[in-house]
Amino acid sequence: MRMTDSNLFLDSGIWIGYLLGDLPESREIIDSPENTLFTSIISVHEIMRKLERRGLAEKEAEEAVRFMEENSVIVNISMEAVKKSVGFCFEYGLHTIDSLIYSSAAGMNAVLVTADSHFRNVPRTTILR
Repeated sequence: MRMTDSNLFLDSGIWIGYLLGDLPESREIIDSPENTLFTSIISVHEIMRKLERRGLAEKEAEEAVRFMEENSVIVNISMEAVKKSVGFCFEYGLHTIDSLIYSSAAGMNAVLVTADSHFRNVPRTTILR
């Protein structure tokens, strides 16, 4: 795992865009040795579900998850993140899952990178379109 000064917390949409090739901007982020990448365990679930829904074979989905594990730190949800996420629901109007992911990113002092417009107007967030 590469460790640098640029901490980025990737939402599931960024990984899906990378893995399926439909979000070219994600390549620059994920392939850059300049970035330290983090991913929520929740996003791993979302990615596996989306890949299965799109008809990828189980082996392909497992390879995708292995690639994510090799190129990012998979972050479990801490009790502290859970507690802070409640406030983010109210402060930014985030849904529960989004607030848990955002809270985990904040706990890692990372910028959340997403393709989800629900995060507009949320600080320390970059939205790729």
